[in-house]
Amino acid sequence: MPTVNVIIHTYNNEKFIAETVESVLNQTYKDYEIIVVDDGSVDGTRDALMPYMQKIRYHYKENGGIASAKNAGINLSQAAFVAFLDHDDLWVPDKLQLQMECFSENPQVGLVYAKYISFREGKELRTKPEKGYSGWIFKELLAKSFIQTSTVVVKKECLDAVGPYDESFSLGDEYDMFLRISKKFQCGFIDKGLTRYRVHDTNASNNDFLFDNENLGVYKKIYNNFTDLDGEEKKILRKRIARYSMKVAEGLNSQGKLEESKEYQKEALSYLPFYKRITSSLNFKT
Repeated sequence: MPTVNVIIHTYNNEKFIAETVESVLNQTYKDYEIIVVDDGSVDGTRDALMPYMQKIRYHYKENGGIASAKNAGINLSQAAFVAFLDHDDLWVPDKLQLQMECFSENPQVGLVYAKYISFREGKELRTKPEKGYSGWIFKELLAKSFIQTSTVVVKKECLDAVGPYDESFSLGDEYDMFLRISKKFQCGFIDKGLTRYRVHDTNASNNDFLFDNENLGVYKKIYNNFTDLDGEEKKILRKRIARYSMKVAEGLNSQGKLEESKEYQKEALSYLPFYKRITSSLNFKT
């Protein structure tokens, strides 16, 4: 049985999937198994994967979304560690090697993430996050989402402890998962760009309104469901909920959905009353 299962979820990605798989096969660390979960592709994704069928476990399922595909991969995994790789991203050759060494040197750690390098059509753009955190990082992660999924290796026992990805989210499932893990387990950080994040016009995160709405949903879920939040954590969450309620209100207002916009403005004020003066400065239509 391999030590690491590499889960690649894919949907209609005939253009990039082979290059993504190749970046795993080129790893210096070899004790892994690749699980490709095809989330109902109707293009040539399967054909693009045919040359690799003897080197991967290929699982086809009906389309259910990214969280559903990752959950399917986790359910198929029997390894002690799980790594996630988005179907259009790439790993540098020593990615797994460095992360598995980090686990060996820090047995208390449940998840290891790293910096990532965004690129577009071969041109490198920037490296993020500028600053990473190790240890108990829940508060830092509440204040800002800085873990990119394709950089993550996590112990399977951590995933078992916190439960599956929340399939009610279309974008926020990853942030929600990492918050749940970081509340229960320490995390490790490698200050090196180990993943190449491909930027293109169909990136789901390009939808700003959806992104804001999903983040709001994550913050409200954590605030309402976590029973062991301390005062500082609750304060951070109230600020985040109020901020993103206002961002969603502004987006709804720009769409002409005035009554819905007002409801989100009221929600912001209920979490942070001082947002009243910010509300008055936005010049929403009435």
